[in-house]
Amino acid sequence: MKTWLQLSIPPLLFFCLPLSVLFFAGCSLAIAAGDKTVSPEVAIIKIHERPAQELLPQVQTILSASGRASVDIISNAVIVSDHADTIKKIRDLIRRLDVAAPQVTVTLRYHQAETRTRTLSTASGISGPKTGLHITSGEFRRDKKLQITVSSGSTGYLVVGSKIPFTSFWLDLCSRHGYRFSWLHEYTTVGIGFEVHPRVVDDRVDLSLVPLLSFARGRSIEFTRAQTRVTIPQNTWVQIAATNSGMDEVSTAILSAGGDNDQAMILEVMAWVR
Repeated sequence: MKTWLQLSIPPLLFFCLPLSVLFFAGCSLAIAAGDKTVSPEVAIIKIHERPAQELLPQVQTILSASGRASVDIISNAVIVSDHADTIKKIRDLIRRLDVAAPQVTVTLRYHQAETRTRTLSTASGISGPKTGLHITSGEFRRDKKLQITVSSGSTGYLVVGSKIPFTSFWLDLCSRHGYRFSWLHEYTTVGIGFEVHPRVVDDRVDLSLVPLLSFARGRSIEFTRAQTRVTIPQNTWVQIAATNSGMDEVSTAILSAGGDNDQAMILEVMAWVR
């Protein structure tokens, strides 16, 4: 049977220990428990089939609170600083995502319908107060197609016209949409078309079309407020706009090359994935 003195010795020894010894013992325990957070690993993960900057946003979604990720464009790699288990998850994610993006062929088809008046000669000897007979030909259609192939998730440019006279019509159009740049007066011609951004989602294509004016020396104006965005089935013609319902004035001006905007027009698109 232990005496009261024997039972009291351990607590007395604890309270008699120097404060510095207790402090360092506590720090040692804390460091041992926190080794994982104070020693992050760094990994350089090479990307083979996709641009590394395309995968960075998805990598960032699974970083820990202290993790960091960046891109080395020259080597096309993702650089990650994080815990070992998080880096393993990122390697697995990149392995699944680093595959060649599907190629999407986007075809834009637009119809212009107009009414023409033609004069037939009366040289056959028919007399009358008029020298010719005026008849109306009815509806005359012009179908035009534009086509481009780009990778899913990338951006391409469908060219409608490359050297269109940059008249006051285009200046007024830019002004109405909030673009007033002094350098616009430097140009006499302009390229017109659409910036195209397709993205394959299962058996459909999410497609964005932005009217664009392109100038020399890499300058351009994107009419983002006139953007058309649709999700369409693959390999199927879909009407996305018409002059009498839904087609904005910028797209109408570009498709008619700044000419007569009173013509009826229908805009259709098809996306073929391979």
